[in-house]
Amino acid sequence: MRSTASGFAARWTKRSRESRGTPRSSRATKVVRLRRIAAWLPLYIFLALIALLLGSRPGLVRHAFRAAVERARGGALAPDARRAARPDSSEVALGRLLFFDPILSANKERACASCHIPARGLSDGRPHALAIDRSDLPRNAPGLTNVSDQLAFFWDGRAVSLEDQIDGPIHAKRELGGLKGREIEARLDSIAAYRALFREVYGERSPRYADVKHAIAAFERTLRSSGSTADRWWKGQIAEESVPVEARRGFDLFAGKAQCSRCHFLPLTTSVVPGAFAAQEFTVIGVPADPQGRALDPDPGRYAVTRDKADRHAFKAPSLRNIARSAPYMHNGVFQTLDQVVRFYNQGGGKGLGLDVPNQAPEVRPLHLTVAEERALVRFLEALSDDSATVEPPARVPSGLQVGGRY
Repeated sequence: MRSTASGFAARWTKRSRESRGTPRSSRATKVVRLRRIAAWLPLYIFLALIALLLGSRPGLVRHAFRAAVERARGGALAPDARRAARPDSSEVALGRLLFFDPILSANKERACASCHIPARGLSDGRPHALAIDRSDLPRNAPGLTNVSDQLAFFWDGRAVSLEDQIDGPIHAKRELGGLKGREIEARLDSIAAYRALFREVYGERSPRYADVKHAIAAFERTLRSSGSTADRWWKGQIAEESVPVEARRGFDLFAGKAQCSRCHFLPLTTSVVPGAFAAQEFTVIGVPADPQGRALDPDPGRYAVTRDKADRHAFKAPSLRNIARSAPYMHNGVFQTLDQVVRFYNQGGGKGLGLDVPNQAPEVRPLHLTVAEERALVRFLEALSDDSATVEPPARVPSGLQVGGRY
């Protein structure tokens, strides 16, 4: 566009000099400048509005800017496409060791893998994650399978990248004990094996906390599931007849009558909106505080981040990959089985239980599924399990501490 504009200006200038002199040349230059500004004006306005709305959340502004630039260039924004590394890279190998090493916790007993256990769908099997003092944390530990399919992290979406998310548990006193970045750097620098590994990946310098986050995030982006029965069916790798009839019927329900795909968008099964993959939705479904549905869970959810009343009790819909292995379910772990989850939605969410949820999403309403349809839907969710996605812990970690820590 720039070369075209320059050619237009040159031709305009030549004609002007031949007829009325040079004033028209100046006017042509102004026209070109105005056209350039007009072309970029929507982007500038968009960024200004984002900055105004998000205020002190620079991470979200950075992400909005990136999304806007990608759109301006005509490209699509893939979920968490930052710093993608090959699964066999040295950065991923370092991140794997750090993920399983309790060296990042204040008491040297808690690792990332303590709450995100490979055999439990990279969750921990508890309704609420366990604090470092062995009391309950406020929320369930979300599974990490296909975590790079997300744009926002934590149940309330308060982090906008995996690197940002890592700050949360590391600096939280109740989770990993609240070590500061420089304290982590000193610990790692005191271990010869880590010094060598960091130099191999990041060059001749001492371990840096920023590099710790990059390495762990690079490893987490390799936690992919794509070999489930459902995935292989969708990709044509197995015949339709190889998929159990109930699972196929469940998929039809998922995409149709049960309306699951209105929040767990296909093909990712996350709440990242398909197309540009530039937005992540948060939904109010009215999660109860107990399985009997006697009260609405008081957790404010997304509201604590945005302070928008419409976001009160709104949460991110997680990926459904390996969902059968990451029980219990919901942000508070209120449901122990997928059967309970499906039944909750079939009843119409919180409102269907008789709870007062004035801002519940309109699509969350009684589904009128039969018992057989509920069962078929669960069979489909189970067909999203993938044995090949199970992560093998390292035999040892450079600190010499217990692999995965104690939980």
